[in-house]
Amino acid sequence: MFFSFCRISTGLVLLSSLTACATIVPSDVQTNTSGAAVTPATSAAMANPPSRFGTITLAAVEGSGISGTFTARDNGDGTTLLGISLVNAAEFHPWGIHASASCDAGVPLDQRPIFELPDIENGHKQETVETPAYKIFPGNLIVVVFGIAPDGSQRIVACADLGPAAAGDVSASSAASPSASPDCATGAILGKGGWLAFSATQNSNGDIYLLNVQDALKAGNDSARLRLTTNPAADFDPTWSPDGTRIAFRSQRDGNDEIYVMNVDGTCQANLTNDSVNEWSPAWSPDGTRIAFARFYDSNSFTDIAVINLDGSGLTRLTTDSGEYPTWSPDGKRIAFSTARDGNYEIYVMNADGTGQTRLTNNPAYDMSPAWSPDEKRIAFDTQRDFPHPAEVGIGPEFEIHVMNVDGSGDTRLTDNALEDRFPEWVSSDTLVFSQNGQLVMLRLDSSGKIQLIGSGTFPAWHSFDR
Repeated sequence: MFFSFCRISTGLVLLSSLTACATIVPSDVQTNTSGAAVTPATSAAMANPPSRFGTITLAAVEGSGISGTFTARDNGDGTTLLGISLVNAAEFHPWGIHASASCDAGVPLDQRPIFELPDIENGHKQETVETPAYKIFPGNLIVVVFGIAPDGSQRIVACADLGPAAAGDVSASSAASPSASPDCATGAILGKGGWLAFSATQNSNGDIYLLNVQDALKAGNDSARLRLTTNPAADFDPTWSPDGTRIAFRSQRDGNDEIYVMNVDGTCQANLTNDSVNEWSPAWSPDGTRIAFARFYDSNSFTDIAVINLDGSGLTRLTTDSGEYPTWSPDGKRIAFSTARDGNYEIYVMNADGTGQTRLTNNPAYDMSPAWSPDEKRIAFDTQRDFPHPAEVGIGPEFEIHVMNVDGSGDTRLTDNALEDRFPEWVSSDTLVFSQNGQLVMLRLDSSGKIQLIGSGTFPAWHSFDR
């Protein structure tokens, strides 16, 4: 299943990342068009694995009637042109290239694609992957096309095996990873002023960027942004260390969602969680010693909140009834988070050790993505409560930005439009930055003015070096 970069548990902009906005299929294997799990079988094609390049036939799955071709062309400059063409296509067909899977065995429910295009428009799609990773990515690759079943869930409708990397290409695997600086304990220091870390997608490659806000406002365009990651898998959802020298983020480069940490110049990228379950939504503790994040436990359908030390030790589970997207109080004593324990997403708060879990919102609509204000008095969040019957739960233009007091009182709506307003982040005690239809904008709490910062970005994280 794809997930949406909404702060959804299984959160998407892969069609989803970013938590469970998409319908959950109660299985650990992506199902086919009939709703039955794809049964593993020995494939004759895998005995003679196909080449990853050229034109490859996409076969219909379980009589879906949707087939076509997938084309991969090595441009000879470290980039790959990927294209797809379908017959009998509907309006909505997300697709992705998955690793360590096969068309016979299907796709594990929680596995993210290593490359993806959110949708196939009019049966066609073409993008350039700007790193050599498609050519050298280890393991068997498959390309999978999804469709929507009558019950609203996503199903595999077409698939093709792409095979492993050619033997001569595997040796070049180091080209896919950024080089580390000699001293990983000492990162670069940014200049004074306000900086945003955020996620953006270019050439089908989701990465972490930095933006000097003052420079961006002067330039009036995207030229002020700095790219930190170059891995072909999706990197997103950043959070700053309190001293501004490092950034933690969510990456899918290992075939599942993991929490990574890097220096603020992009060097020394290291897997912090390094296990087989999915983890996301990192939040750095104010004292700089721990990172809170969402993690799957016990094959549950939803994640729980956990904390971990910066050396990967001391993994501790804080919730047992679902939780994701934690945000620390500035004094480090409490954590607010989203949870689906009440049948829909609500905002809760708890002590930093997991005790005293208290519900703050009580609304039948989704309340998600909490962010604690610097003055500790308020929590911002995004919500669908202003549209009682959203067209699509957990995603879409029905999301607005609200703020409330830390006890749940004084709810105030800040945005009122037909755009998707998501992922609020505090710039100061009277100003927020958030994603509006994939653009980053700043807004004062009195709604006196909105400023567009950059035309492509989401999951903003703010840090100021002049406080």
